[in-house]
Amino acid sequence: MTFEAAMHSDRAEISGRKILIYFIMFFCLFLSVAAMPSGRFVVVVTEPSEPAGHVINVIGTAGGSFVAPGAFSWIAVAYSDADNFPARLRRSGALFVLNHALAVGCLQKES
Repeated sequence: MTFEAAMHSDRAEISGRKILIYFIMFFCLFLSVAAMPSGRFVVVVTEPSEPAGHVINVIGTAGGSFVAPGAFSWIAVAYSDADNFPARLRRSGALFVLNHALAVGCLQKES
């Protein structure tokens, strides 16, 4: 292999890595924007090591209403009319507050 051929091969490999890195960054950015809570219903995720019912306490402390349980005791759907409800949930102890429309798979256990 000539020197020029080796250099071209290295450039193609670096270029492929850059494309992969940019794609992963774009995908993560897209997911973070899509998962941002919008609307009145949100999915609340709390610490898995907390006792059952902790997620309901977090929702109540934030001034929301419990709507439905998740597949695990630390995931639940909550509702509130307040615009700052996601921020209040985080201050009350929620690890994540997600858009309800994207988290349908988190809400049901497989049979």
